[in-house]
Parts: sequence; C-alpha cells; structure tokens
Amino acid sequence: MKTVEHSVVINKPVDEVFSFIEDLQRRPEWEPGVVGVAVLKGCYNQPGAVIEVTNQVLGKKMVAEAEVIEYIENERVICRAEKPFYHEIANIYEDMDGKTKFTRRATAQFEKGAAKLASTLIMNKLEKTFKKTVENAKEVIERE
Repeated sequence: MKTVEHSVVINKPVDEVFSFIEDLQRRPEWEPGVVGVAVLKGCYNQPGAVIEVTNQVLGKKMVAEAEVIEYIENERVICRAEKPFYHEIANIYEDMDGKTKFTRRATAQFEKGAAKLASTLIMNKLEKTFKKTVENAKEVIERE
C-alpha cells in the first residue's frame, strides 16, 4: 500500500468546512477535474452508499464508482474504489479553535499489470493533485 496526503488550515469552523466539502453537488467548485458527482445507491452519509464521480481529463470523461465505508459528521469521510486500481480516499477534518485542518489522504494498492509498473508515477501525480485540491478548497471556502 502507498499513501499520499496533503493538509491545509481553513479559516472557517469545522461544521461549515465539512458541509461544503461533503456536499456532492458542490464538488466541481473545489475539486479540479470533477465535472459531476451522483449517488447511485443508498444515502451518501451512510456506509454502503455508492457514488459516481465523473472527471474530465485531457478532454476525456472518466467515470469512477466508490463505496462510502465511513462517514462521521465533522470528522471524516472515507470512500473506496476498486477501479482503475484499489484505492481509498479520506477527507479528514480537525477543529482548531474556530478554524479547520482539512486533510485529504489517498491509500492505493497496485497488485499487477500496468498500474503496478506505473505506481510511482501515479502516486506522484496524485500527490500534486491532492495539494492543488486542498488548496483550492481552502480558497473557495474562505471566499464564501
């Protein structure tokens, strides 16, 4: 397993940050490349729900499905996807006296094939993307 993460401190209370980030309809506002998110099964705020995230990359749409495996309001949300490789994405929220430390963490497992060979490149790209994503979230939320 390989892990990357990036954190920022957002000058807003944890409940406001959590509500904004976990509002799936607002995800395209702060997550670069995301053009849409939909709930396919269940309720997003309950483990077992399945979401579909549509990204636009180099002019091509890519769709991924992820299962919510943990949802604790104002603390963390963890989703797991099996394709194109096994990975979990965690959004972690920490109250810091009226501010919020927001951390985005990805844990990925590359078992075979091209994904395993390219795992270092994929994780390097993911690390850059996460940095941009959390910094963009901070900027957008603080403007609200």
